[in-house]
Amino acid sequence: MNKGTCAKRKMFYGMITLTEKGQIAIPVELRRELKINKGDKLMAIKRKDNKGINLIKSETVDDFIKKFSNN
Repeated sequence: MNKGTCAKRKMFYGMITLTEKGQIAIPVELRRELKINKGDKLMAIKRKDNKGINLIKSETVDDFIKKFSNN
């Protein structure tokens, strides 16, 4: 990251190419910032506008569900 760049405001981390097998590689800087590690499960959710996808760590969803199911 460039000196003086706020990590929390950074939005662009590079281009991702879809392989012939339909696989992608998440840029290392983004994986480090989001603490995405080998073996982590990500949920793929289609955007409402059909212009892309969002990837969410499954543990984040698990934590959300646990928070509301413990009441």
